[in-house]
Amino acid sequence: MSIKLLKKFINKRFLPTIFLYVYLYYYLSMSTKVYFLKDNANHWGQVHDYLSGFVSYERMEKINRYKFESDKILSLYAAVMTRLAIVKETGIDNKNLEFNYSDMKKPKLVAPNIKPPIDFNFSHTKGAVLLGLSTDSAIGVDVEQLREAPFDIMNIFCHPAEADYINNSPYKDKAFFEIWTKKEAYTKCIGTGLSCDLKSINTLAAPFCDNIETFIQDGYVCSVCSM
Repeated sequence: MSIKLLKKFINKRFLPTIFLYVYLYYYLSMSTKVYFLKDNANHWGQVHDYLSGFVSYERMEKINRYKFESDKILSLYAAVMTRLAIVKETGIDNKNLEFNYSDMKKPKLVAPNIKPPIDFNFSHTKGAVLLGLSTDSAIGVDVEQLREAPFDIMNIFCHPAEADYINNSPYKDKAFFEIWTKKEAYTKCIGTGLSCDLKSINTLAAPFCDNIETFIQDGYVCSVCSM
């Protein structure tokens, strides 16, 4: 979705309208929703100043720690997408949403106390943001641009079965990022991040493969884990 179209709806000053028109929107189940945004903006502008008004001061501090404006913009989009998704799901006013981090640094909604509780996770990479939201399970997501893969790091994170899958695939770059995003999504879902023993996890086998969905969108490999 182009930044021009984003501006068109932002000018209406009505965030649910922005939400409806900007994102590609997936249902993995009635309780799990996934949002994808593609945008290659490299320069901060008025639209980003406007969107900044919908996130917290603490979040803006985190956004401003990024060195490059393109990364600041994607981080801002991730924050706004999260708020819009929760507002759409619950009807709660954006200004009443409060966020914090778990002990493992996974972002979480702490106020108001919603029943059933909502779990969410987001990921951004060059030119794209992926957000997952679930009302009945923990969720983790990851997105990577499909490109030439750094195969030299496979020995750091691949289970032997995953390495065989990549090496035997006719589309090795795609296979690499399938495994990488699956593993990132799983470890983010359980809240450990990549600090766990990655090589012991085979995302191609049960129970992992039963809880991870992977798809390609606009040249990006996207994985969602909910469990």
